[in-house]
Amino acid sequence: MSSRKAVGAAPLVTGIVLAFQSFRTIVQSGLSLSSASGLVGGCAAVFVGLGILLEWGSFGTETTDGGRGAQVALVGIALLGFVAGVGVALA
Repeated sequence: MSSRKAVGAAPLVTGIVLAFQSFRTIVQSGLSLSSASGLVGGCAAVFVGLGILLEWGSFGTETTDGGRGAQVALVGIALLGFVAGVGVALA
């Protein structure tokens, strides 16, 4: 798997999971601040993931190994968002 796919897949998968969990919470329990922000954040993460994978505008990634730190940072942020989404969904 190329580095662009790895970096784009993390926010895409995280966003899909978070958006569906938040949407389910909204349907079951009604609209709340945490579920609405989770839905908006999940949709934003999906947008970022698609932007990276499809290289929309400034979402393009470098093919050299020079940007490894930025890739690790993006994956770390996506992982942190996933953990936060799971925490909100379980709370």
